[in-house]
Amino acid sequence: MKHVIITELRRNFRSFLLWTAIVAGLALLMLSLYPAFEDAFSKVEELLSVYPESFLEVFGLGENGLDMTDIYGWFGVEGYLFVTLIGGSYAAILGSSILSKEEDEKTIEFLLSKPISRTELFFSKAIVVGLNLLAFNIVIGLVLLIAFSTFSKLNVTVWLLYTFAPLLLQLFFASISMMIGVFITKSRTVISISLSVTIGMYVIDIISSLTDNAKFLKYVTPYEYINAVSIVKEHTIKPLYLFISLFITVSCLIIAWRSYNKKDISI
Repeated sequence: MKHVIITELRRNFRSFLLWTAIVAGLALLMLSLYPAFEDAFSKVEELLSVYPESFLEVFGLGENGLDMTDIYGWFGVEGYLFVTLIGGSYAAILGSSILSKEEDEKTIEFLLSKPISRTELFFSKAIVVGLNLLAFNIVIGLVLLIAFSTFSKLNVTVWLLYTFAPLLLQLFFASISMMIGVFITKSRTVISISLSVTIGMYVIDIISSLTDNAKFLKYVTPYEYINAVSIVKEHTIKPLYLFISLFITVSCLIIAWRSYNKKDISI
């Protein structure tokens, strides 16, 4: 089991570095622009006042939304989307390919010939996904720590939530993608489906903000669970959203594990 974890960490190290560099770079870029826009915030607010309230809520700028004159509000509007959407995409790709690639690349026969059970193999892969996502968010968190401390006074609670709240979303998508990867072994197909789920959930999040008739959809999409407005304004993740997210994550992993133990492996 230990050998599988180490091998998988090495196999995924380059992609980890690439995705981390992209998201950390974009987050740092958005935060570094904050001082340049400080003098123009009054004009920006005037411009935004002509847009409908429902449109502003999509970006967290409604009546009870984020204040862009504050760096945490600025990041919630300008940078947090990159962390959640791109980070969620990385989690979906990692989760969907971690199991399916073995059958797609015909390396599963070699793995199963080793003294390791399917349960050990499954959870070794799941641990690798978890470790990659944890490290991904720690690096992003360090970048945010430096930027927030440089451009403003550090709010530890908001910084920690901005650092680790996206991990909930990423684990959500990674677990769904692993479950899909158990049933669909073609890497390109499973990655396409997983990315469609990730982006589709974001579209649902936008729709739920545009009209009161679609408010119920906010319980469907994990982007709402870690909303920047709740993080900055309330300094918390709502317990109900936390429960739903963890419940779906654990349920998908259990379904994936049980199905993987019973399925006929393609060799």
